[in-house]
Amino acid sequence: TDAFLLCSPTTTITEATAARFQHPEPTRTASLFPIAALSSSASPPQTLRVLILRNNFDIVAKPLELDREEYVVMHEAVNNAAFPSTGVAFESIGFVTRARLRAHLSRFQPHCIHVCGHGSERGIELVAPTGDGIDSLNAPGLAQLLSEAGIARLPLLILNSCHSAKMAANLAQLGFVNHAVGIAGPAVNAQALDFAYGFWVTLFKNGAFAQCFQNGSELAGRRRNEDGLVTNYKGFMAQ
Repeated sequence: TDAFLLCSPTTTITEATAARFQHPEPTRTASLFPIAALSSSASPPQTLRVLILRNNFDIVAKPLELDREEYVVMHEAVNNAAFPSTGVAFESIGFVTRARLRAHLSRFQPHCIHVCGHGSERGIELVAPTGDGIDSLNAPGLAQLLSEAGIARLPLLILNSCHSAKMAANLAQLGFVNHAVGIAGPAVNAQALDFAYGFWVTLFKNGAFAQCFQNGSELAGRRRNEDGLVTNYKGFMAQ
């Protein structure tokens, strides 16, 4: 259920992940990815580490296309950014419990977290510790996990889940993240994919947060579901 990709001149996608996506991994050329626009540090890191969290549940009548969203971020956005993407490391985990998330945060030390999956007014939905239910992770809960992992302030948090705007706003206002994105109300799967592509392809072109958010929102807004619903994205920055 996990996937990892470090873009470098010699690294290629693993056979297991390639079989799942059935897409070849193109050759990379050497460069560094600048993320000064997201970092509060005068010397931003040379490798951007992106952690993708994806949870789907059998109880849902129409499961989300989480593997597709993962592919949009890890491959389509990178490939279409039109510049060498060495210096971007991805780690993607499914069946996310708090314990698993804590372990990955501590070991991987991500700069960006992208959550694709279900959410509610109670928070983003993780797998319960018993493995047979839902555990809602709210803003204080995620802040605690970040603190336990030694992450004082996360540069970027994307909550591409229903009803996640309040959680994103709280984490930005409390200073646990520099930039956060959430959704006010329900989300449409196809629009979530469009937003992910528009946001990340702009970021991989070294776009500023405001431009990334605008491009993602505009792309998502071009598509409506059968009920005419448009996903309402909200962006927040730490004060």
